[in-house]
Amino acid sequence: MKNHSIGAAAIALAAFCGAGASPAGDFQIGNLSIAQPWSRPTPPVASSGVVYFSITNRGSRQDRLVAASSPAAKSAEIHESRTVGGLMEMRQLAVLDCPPHATVKIEPGGVHVMLVGLRGPLAPGTDFPLTLRFATAGELTVQVHVSERE
Repeated sequence: MKNHSIGAAAIALAAFCGAGASPAGDFQIGNLSIAQPWSRPTPPVASSGVVYFSITNRGSRQDRLVAASSPAAKSAEIHESRTVGGLMEMRQLAVLDCPPHATVKIEPGGVHVMLVGLRGPLAPGTDFPLTLRFATAGELTVQVHVSERE
């Protein structure tokens, strides 16, 4: 029975990951541009993953990333990694400000989207959807490409 549930989860993940799909690109909503969303591959037993991208606000007013979600995980949280007293710590952010005429980088070693409770491994070369909710611009679903890049 255990193998059956693992197989079903893998099939469900493959259905929305789009194995063999082309790499993710840029996405637009209002004055916001989301560039190159990507995630690192995860081992089969991983319970969490990360997503990286950048947000460029071409408008004259601030917006905020207020939430994220994906069918690839039970939840998605905005996190920030930083060094405090010589130790790396991670904390959850309630929102991420997107100032006007600026680019916010969501990248390794800094701000990232943490996928919590992965429903299956993130396999190299696949894509999965991530929905980003902004305070002003609204909701946008992007395709996240899984790759080894840094």
